[in-house]
Amino acid sequence: MKIRKGFTLIELVMVLVIAAILAIAVIPRTPAGSRVKLEAVCQYIASDLRYIQEMAMAQQVRFGISFAPSAETYFGYRVNISTKAKDPQTRGNLDINLNQMNQFKGIDIVSTNFSDKIEFDSNGAPYNGSGVPLSSQGVITIQTADALYSRTVRIEPETGKVSVQ
Repeated sequence: MKIRKGFTLIELVMVLVIAAILAIAVIPRTPAGSRVKLEAVCQYIASDLRYIQEMAMAQQVRFGISFAPSAETYFGYRVNISTKAKDPQTRGNLDINLNQMNQFKGIDIVSTNFSDKIEFDSNGAPYNGSGVPLSSQGVITIQTADALYSRTVRIEPETGKVSVQ
């Protein structure tokens, strides 16, 4: 009878089980999905801001977006808030509610620093809700519902350049 050196199938399975348990213990407890959703919401809002700015320049009238951070909503408008801007995808009103969009649930619009309305003139220059040109960056703060991650969408004064940071 020969003596064979090596591992039995049971020993290999046990090693794999222990390795799997250790791998699960090392994975961070925060879901990566919430960071992905946060980035998606930031890009979505930035895209809508750019669209509204482009509409103002194309039609040569003032367009804006009105945010309601406590309700996690915003809508686009033309000239005044009673005339809604059209959504380029649905051709309906540009009226966004993050709580009603499954892909964005769990993400909150925390605040804005421009009295919750941002407008763009026919040159694409940004104004706050009072009709005063922005003198500093307009900032929209967005975070995950658990407040672990936060990002901002920024609008540059004078140029209206929109960026996500």
